[in-house]
Amino acid sequence: PTTLPSFGKAMNIKTFDLNLLRVLAAMYAERNVSRAASVTSLSQPAMSNALMRLRRACSDQLFVRTTRGMEPTALAEELIGPVHQALAILQECLERPQ
Repeated sequence: PTTLPSFGKAMNIKTFDLNLLRVLAAMYAERNVSRAASVTSLSQPAMSNALMRLRRACSDQLFVRTTRGMEPTALAEELIGPVHQALAILQECLERPQ
């Protein structure tokens, strides 16, 4: 069982854009907005906008610019495990033959 991070305020799954989970995973893997955009088939401006929405939803910067690229914050580090698990489960469900 994975321990989920706690947020300052609860997020509502009904209003949270689940595509932002893919944005988080791509940013974590690539550490670069342009490369993450390419991986997710988004334009660079669309990725920047999605990252801004994700940051707002999480009340955290999630990634900060450094000389080594975009480094994850402590919250991003906490989220990435459960996000990878959730995406893997969704992928498995969608790939299952009918």
